[in-house]
Amino acid sequence: MCKFFAIVGVALMFFSCATETQSLITADSDEAERIAKEAYVFSYPLLMGYQAQYYTAMPQSPGYRGPLNQVSNDTIPADDTRKDVVTMNGDTPYSAFGLDLRAEPMVLSVPEISDRYYVFQCVDLFTHNFAYIGTRSTGTEPGNYLFVGPGYQGEIPDGMFSGIFHSESQFITIIGRTQLKGKDDLPKVLQIQKGYKLQTLSEFNGKEPVPVPKIDWVPLDPKEFLDARFIKYVNFYLTMVKPYNPEDLAALQRFEKIGISAGAEFDSSRYSPEVLAAIDRGVKAGISEIQNKAENISQRVNGWNMMDAFGPREFYKGDWLLRAAAVMVGIYANDKAEAFYPIAYVDADGETLDGSKHRYKVRFTKDKMPPAKYFWSLTMYNKQADGVAGYMVKNPINRFLINSTTEGLVYDREGGLTVYIQPNEPADLNEQANWLPAPSEPFYLVLRVYGPEQAALDGSWEPPAIEKNGKSE
Repeated sequence: MCKFFAIVGVALMFFSCATETQSLITADSDEAERIAKEAYVFSYPLLMGYQAQYYTAMPQSPGYRGPLNQVSNDTIPADDTRKDVVTMNGDTPYSAFGLDLRAEPMVLSVPEISDRYYVFQCVDLFTHNFAYIGTRSTGTEPGNYLFVGPGYQGEIPDGMFSGIFHSESQFITIIGRTQLKGKDDLPKVLQIQKGYKLQTLSEFNGKEPVPVPKIDWVPLDPKEFLDARFIKYVNFYLTMVKPYNPEDLAALQRFEKIGISAGAEFDSSRYSPEVLAAIDRGVKAGISEIQNKAENISQRVNGWNMMDAFGPREFYKGDWLLRAAAVMVGIYANDKAEAFYPIAYVDADGETLDGSKHRYKVRFTKDKMPPAKYFWSLTMYNKQADGVAGYMVKNPINRFLINSTTEGLVYDREGGLTVYIQPNEPADLNEQANWLPAPSEPFYLVLRVYGPEQAALDGSWEPPAIEKNGKSE
């Protein structure tokens, strides 16, 4: 779209992009509002992905993990202090990092892991889960896996890799999860993590790596995601997904009418006040539509939203609203085949879960335990003002979840398990053992089933309803 002479240089290239984009901006407020809403829904995963990657890659950020192209391992499981990503799990210390494939492909190497579940989920900038490495997908053997970015023209050695994955974006987020089997098991997890290795293709072949171009990040201000300024973040990330997927071409051409174009500058003074206000209205309408979809993202069974909203590009079939709502509910969640995530916002009576009003319990009978090949967990999160996302809850016993490997749980005579969910510690000793602390405010629960069995995949298994167990004290 941008026309320039090579001898002029990069600065004029971006000026030309901005000038051409400006000439395309619509003067029709109704059209601007309509396009802004559509563009926001399309771009929401890019925005949230930008926030997550920026926080983890920028040294001054409280969520800093390390530079791109470097493995970063958690040495403790996630808890209430983690605020960089919503709806994190506390079952599997993360090995989360980003890849920058602009210079050359990268190689991820993993050791043999046969005594526990592990997975590396590979996500492009649109939050498509385009590749998997781990127990379910590639087995327990050691392996070397190559990641190739869009437009790469170099030679790819034949027969050297356990798998070759092509990404449609130059930036990738990889979320590794290594199962933790209780507090005493943490040293084993840390030892396994030491075997995760990342190197460039050149380094893998014993050569010097190709220098990686500098990243000119747009300084992050999440408030700018709430109005027309979201455009500048989208324009930055669009430079990382060329050539565009054919599925997106027509939409991206429409979006140029509000200034969305790869590498283009966003300058609010170039818009008329009427068009700028219309774009702001479109953004608000887009946010509202995503929120509504997020709260009704799936079939509800016994008060649980039976989540099946994550996957590769092919999974979405062009449904950008589903993709955006999935990101709002829990960015970087796995495909259902990898992990099934029923989410409960309401109790058996359809009323919002609220620790300030009620105590609750949920009973899994012996024959209705979550059908997991590997393990399952139940995790507590506070419910934020937007109603769809939150963080683990600070509590006096530092218990943020109960899972199938939690020590000291008390099962009933029939082999069932009842979990007690309330702000204050139960008086009964058996109930104390099975207590999942709740905040004195609205909350939600996520049931994770790692390696779901067929009963979970086909819907023949249903999670039990969360029942009221008395008024809160």
